[in-house]
Amino acid sequence: MSVSIITPATAKRLTTPANVRGDLGLAATAPPEAQLNRWIDQASARVASYCRRQFGRETVRERIALCLSSAANGGADLLLDRWPVVRILGVTADSVTLSPGTYETDGRSVFLLQDGQQKGWSGRIAVVDYEAGWLLPSESRGDPPITTAPDLPADVEAAVIKLVGAAISANGRDALIKSEDVVGVGSTSWYVQGVTAALPHPEAEAALAGYRRLLFA
Repeated sequence: MSVSIITPATAKRLTTPANVRGDLGLAATAPPEAQLNRWIDQASARVASYCRRQFGRETVRERIALCLSSAANGGADLLLDRWPVVRILGVTADSVTLSPGTYETDGRSVFLLQDGQQKGWSGRIAVVDYEAGWLLPSESRGDPPITTAPDLPADVEAAVIKLVGAAISANGRDALIKSEDVVGVGSTSWYVQGVTAALPHPEAEAALAGYRRLLFA
């Protein structure tokens, strides 16, 4: 299997300044918009890297060896690498172009059809061109709608906002200080990322687990 990008994702910010300010209770002008956008970009990039995927819509071409795929031994569902699948742009099987009415998608796999019924795949190589990804918070669906892509899941955006909040909390203090005691006032302790943690916020990392693409040797 190999995946090549035909049209890369243009939108990559997984939240907006307004949503960050609202969820974190920030003032309208503090931190400044430029700094907030910088933290959003950093958090979005970190989430994309952790999940090994782009969340914004992109068009890709996937080449699949049928004997090594989910459709091996005549299976009907051909599992695609990128999801959610927004639309299938074209399919070839052993270099033969299939007509649009001979396949369909459920958002995760592509199915071969015969007389409107799913049938098993056969042959050696399938090549699928498709668009996959979500509509991001900063994007407009348009009127009339320009895409049927689903909205970015709320838990993904919430995880990004948590990472932005962690960056704001760490800003301006010594990252090596784990706790602080002030006699007569109280003490404060900060979360310290463990050696096994991939992200600086444990709840964000847990929320993103289901969106992480698996790697196969």
